[in-house]
Amino acid sequence: MAIFEKKEEFIPRQKQKVLNASVGRKFVLILLTGSVVLSFLFWGWGSLREKWPGSVSQTLIKEGGDEGFASSQTKSFFTAEDQLNDLVKNLSGKYGVYVYNLSRKTGYGIESQETFLAASLIKLPVILTLYQEVETGRVSLETKYTLKQADKQIGAGSMQAKSAGTIYTYRQMAELMGKQSDNTAFNVIRKVLGDQKIQETINQLGMTKTSLVKNETTPVDIGLFFRKLYGGSVVTREHREEILDFLTNTIYEDRIPAGVPKDVRVAHKIGNEVGVFSDAGIVFAEKPFVLVIMSKDALEKEAKTVLPEITKAVWEFETK
Repeated sequence: MAIFEKKEEFIPRQKQKVLNASVGRKFVLILLTGSVVLSFLFWGWGSLREKWPGSVSQTLIKEGGDEGFASSQTKSFFTAEDQLNDLVKNLSGKYGVYVYNLSRKTGYGIESQETFLAASLIKLPVILTLYQEVETGRVSLETKYTLKQADKQIGAGSMQAKSAGTIYTYRQMAELMGKQSDNTAFNVIRKVLGDQKIQETINQLGMTKTSLVKNETTPVDIGLFFRKLYGGSVVTREHREEILDFLTNTIYEDRIPAGVPKDVRVAHKIGNEVGVFSDAGIVFAEKPFVLVIMSKDALEKEAKTVLPEITKAVWEFETK
């Protein structure tokens, strides 16, 4: 009886030893597995940092045009998007920003596919259409136009103050649209070209959310305009340079140009309307980039303060 009782006691102890050994092996296996996983994670981290210094994140922005999706530049934990959101989060208006580095061919932004009132940004495809028509031989930049009283549009530009009968060439009106955002010049050239032709240009560029008639667009679409213009595939090099010249040193240099060093060239176009204070163009840094800033329901004072701040943040990010 005594022997039997001792045997009963021995068996559970043996089982316990086996169980403990099993648990120990599992624990060691878990530790080894965890070490391997952590090693791969740190290896991956190092690879990312080598490829994109100080960066670990990546986003995708769907765009029109041949390139389809453009992956964003990978950035630090406090990403460029974070910085942009932080700048506008407490403002009364809504802001959309799109950035595209023309050298790296990478883009990012905030509310970049949101639809905004285009305001005078819609003049951009009008200018481009005029030059495309010149290249087909249907129009000449030296054609003279006699200003009519009915042509005059209030708002931006000097043409409205000129007397009826004043003569302008198409080239002069294109320059006025660029330098002064002249509404009367826009009105005349729009009639000369016709809305259908201008919208065809917009569609061919891949600006799928841009409407001439509705006067609406998105930051991505306007960014695509400048990407195509810079790429040189939509007009000849000579005409591209002339258009960019008309968009440089305008009478509106207090937005994007105010956020970059004074010696940096910016070819850009502003947009103004009630609650709308926008700017878009190409910043000719060492590695040029497109910057589009659009707004709605914005206060003029806050918008004219934050646009240079947004530009400065993007400049620092793109040139660091």
